[in-house]
Formats: sequence, structure tokens, C-alpha cells
Amino acid sequence: MPSFTVTAAGQKVQLDGTGAAQAQYTVTNTSVDELSGRLLATPQDPAKGEWFTIDGEATREFAPAAAEQVRLQIKVPAGTPPATYSVRLDAVSEVNPDEDFTEGPSVAFDVTLPKPPVPWWKRFWWIFVIAGVVLLAIIGVVVWLLVRGNGNTTTTNTTTTTNVNVVSQGQTAIKGTWLWDAESGQLTGQGDVWWEQETDVLRQMVPRGTATIANLGFVNFDSVTAQSLAAAPYTSIPIDGNDDGSNQLATGDVFAIHTDAGNYAKVLVTSYGYDLGIQWVTYQLGP
Repeated sequence: MPSFTVTAAGQKVQLDGTGAAQAQYTVTNTSVDELSGRLLATPQDPAKGEWFTIDGEATREFAPAAAEQVRLQIKVPAGTPPATYSVRLDAVSEVNPDEDFTEGPSVAFDVTLPKPPVPWWKRFWWIFVIAGVVLLAIIGVVVWLLVRGNGNTTTTNTTTTTNVNVVSQGQTAIKGTWLWDAESGQLTGQGDVWWEQETDVLRQMVPRGTATIANLGFVNFDSVTAQSLAAAPYTSIPIDGNDDGSNQLATGDVFAIHTDAGNYAKVLVTSYGYDLGIQWVTYQLGP
């Protein structure tokens, strides 16, 4: 029977903005003898051994029935591919290392893409509000002067014909921390939107590159046309997808994407979770 037991304070830890975290373990000598034990950080593939260090001495003396608190430092380098990684802490008896050893429980952590910088216009939104008010005032004055000067106005109706082509459509799932491309319908490294997972609760749908998005809410997916998509209020502001009462991407919600390539996509949320099930149709509008 192994001389040591190893327990973890939790099953998952959260990396900070520098890619660092700490995993807390308790190592206990269950024997009636004083033992010398060696502690090992064992990464689970594809994690790398150089990401992990043990605070203090790796080899320690354990009194009979004594417990040691062990802190495992995690430091993930920048540029590591987004994924869920894990590591465990093992304890090995120095007296009989080949037969007397204990594998501790694994502790997981998520590596995500860095958050995109805040667009400059978000910091100066008030300038656009003032400019819009001034523009509306100018338009109002011009219209009033024209009506006053002519005594009447004549309205001419024109009809513009627009060709609509379906670029792609289908059903799929946008995996957590992955980017999705609305033209190909594939998870790629250069997608139009990013299903960002900040924590187990904090989530959001983030437009990427020059793409913009608009949340249409709980509307009839089939009734959303290419023309109505073109008129949607697009923005670079992410859509809240938190796993709590603030979630706007619940099952049945419809959101729109003005893609990086200039096309328009309607997206129906068919199932909500770490992986977001969707149905989509992407249109190309032409003269």
C-alpha cells in the first residue's frame, strides 16, 4: 500500500492575464514511520514540464501521519495554442521509489486567445453622439427651408433590385475558445467571430477583424431575409453569452454577422453550452 496520499484543493484553476496560476495540494504520510518523499509535477500531454515548478524543496521529510501543504506554480508562455491542459502532483518514497509511489489528482486550466484591444471609437463614443445630433439638426433645417421655399414637395419612388446568393448554410457547433468563419462554416484561425470563454461562467461572442455583429433576439429564423440582415444595427461590441441570467445567446436566439468578406449571415442558437450549437445561412448581396 502506498505510503503517501495526495489530494488537490480543486479540480481546476484560472490563469491570470500573464498566464500564471497556482494549484494547491496536500501530501500526507499515511505510514507509522518517518519518510523521505520526493514530489513530482507530472504534466498531462500536451502540457510541457517547463510550465510547472514546486514551491520549496521537492524532496521533504515527512513525520508519521504528517501532512504537507504543497503549492504548484503554473506559468504558461505566450503564444500557447488555446486548449484545456492539466497537471498532477505525484509523491514518491525515496526508500523504495519503484514500488512506493502515489499519483495525485489532475488539476486542469484553460488557455484562451488574448482579448482583442478595445476599438478607439468605443473610448470616444460621445463624439459620434454629438456629431449625429448636429447632423440631424442640419438636415431638419434644410428640409424646413425647402418646404417653406417651394410650398410643396414631390416624392419620387424608386425601386432597387438586389441579387441574393447563398454562400453557405448548415448546422454545426462553435467550440469554446475557437473562431468560426461564416463563409466556410468551419472553425478556423481567421474566423469572423470568436466564442470566448473567460471563465466557466463568463462567455461572449466577439467579432474578429473587420466583422461586426448584431443580436436580433428571439425572432423567427426563417423570416429573417438577406435584406433585413443588411439593415441590422451592426457593432463591434461582443454579445453577452455568460452562463447566468445575463445570457443573450440562449437556445432560440438569433444573431447576425456582417462578415469580414462583406457578406451577411443569420445564426440561430440551437443549443447553449461551452460548445454553442448553431444553424446558419450566409448570403451574398449584389446589384
